[in-house]
Amino acid sequence: MIFLCGRRLGASLFATVAVLALMTGATSAQDLNVFSDALINKLEPVNAPDTVAPGTRITTANWQQYAKFMPIGMQAFMSGRYFWHMGNGPNDYAEVGPTIPTPLPFKYLQDTEKYGNQAKLIKLPSGAYQIKGYVAGIPFPNPGGPDMGAQLLYNFYYTYIPSVYHSFYPVSYVDRYLNITSNLGQQMFYKLSHVSDAGEPITNPAANGLYLSIYDQSILPEQTKYLTALAIYPDDPQRDPELYVFLPSLRRSLRLSSAARCAPLQGTDWTNDDQRGGFSGIPDWFIPRYLGEKKLLFVVHSSWLSTANDRKYIDGYTYGGAASGWVKPQGNRFELRDVYLLDLVPTADRARSYCYSHRLLYIDRNMAYTADFADTWDQVGKLYKLQIIFRGPTNKVPLTVNGHKSFVLPSGGELGLLYDVQNDHASVAWPSSPPEINSEVPAQFHNIQLYALPSGLDQIVK
Repeated sequence: MIFLCGRRLGASLFATVAVLALMTGATSAQDLNVFSDALINKLEPVNAPDTVAPGTRITTANWQQYAKFMPIGMQAFMSGRYFWHMGNGPNDYAEVGPTIPTPLPFKYLQDTEKYGNQAKLIKLPSGAYQIKGYVAGIPFPNPGGPDMGAQLLYNFYYTYIPSVYHSFYPVSYVDRYLNITSNLGQQMFYKLSHVSDAGEPITNPAANGLYLSIYDQSILPEQTKYLTALAIYPDDPQRDPELYVFLPSLRRSLRLSSAARCAPLQGTDWTNDDQRGGFSGIPDWFIPRYLGEKKLLFVVHSSWLSTANDRKYIDGYTYGGAASGWVKPQGNRFELRDVYLLDLVPTADRARSYCYSHRLLYIDRNMAYTADFADTWDQVGKLYKLQIIFRGPTNKVPLTVNGHKSFVLPSGGELGLLYDVQNDHASVAWPSSPPEINSEVPAQFHNIQLYALPSGLDQIVK
């Protein structure tokens, strides 16, 4: 799934909200609520001399002097103008640390060297792009030129995903009245084509024209047990993904319309298109606008992940109980990362029916072109959702270059936060234990027919 955290739940920056009611704090010097290129132009270019020194603590009192190093959503959170916002207590701060390398899986890099630049782009009359000739690795390892936005989009779409991924994740939802609903789920990713894992074929023999399958199932509480969402992505990105849901009350599965891409995913604030680190949509539904390369602050090496199964690090919530307090995880540091800004605008034929007019992805080129942050604006261009990703290496991933752990992307040892600033909702998901990948995944979850294809949905309660 993805991730959200409730009301200032999260790392040192997104500290727990100390005030339980809506605060009408100081507003930003610029109008963050309306999408404009002027907001983007204020962000610090990657080649600019200014920086933020490790050890700097950013608070509500001094944040504006560091605003040019912050994603738009982070600025909104710090501004105090929205229901979800940074506190102003002595322990409410974002601490900056050193930038740490993030080496990628070796086979993925090998495939990039072997197959990179074989892919070709085809520009459509709508302004969107299709891709041809992609094999494995990063499609466009050296993006540039007039089609750079499309190159970044497909680099993101084909970012590293293990051939099999499994995790258990608690999810909490918080409304404007601070009511908390929580459940426990499990998620599986099955990458069936363009695989870059040692010992695995590039195309799974059972792929049958499919690229990726994402399986999300509720485990607790009992009344939602076995509720399952399945998203299947064809290898041909021009074909619409297939969306299914298994309803235990009916003991049957249903295929959903492609319009369900904007529907809430299992009751959360995420939609199907919000998955996979900020965007799990259909590439040729969007015009990709490259907005420059910036240096911005993100949490990339979360320190709390080894104890993420202890829910006090999130919100003090236990299943069936009430909120027992808002506890901040400590020790996370923001890193100044070089990121590409990519604005995804629905094509004219999709704009009137799609939920967002802009999806701004902050794409980290040093982490296989995955997103560290994603902001969205509604159909009329008003700020809608802020999606924050606190990443971290998993304990089970082998060490790679210079002793640094590689990352499981796009879902892995990470906390996902989604703040809906229009409806004052928030959602959070986090791994309750280190995710398992490839050979670490229990044998029963390697059954493609049961977990990666719709035929398996009707076997859930048998």
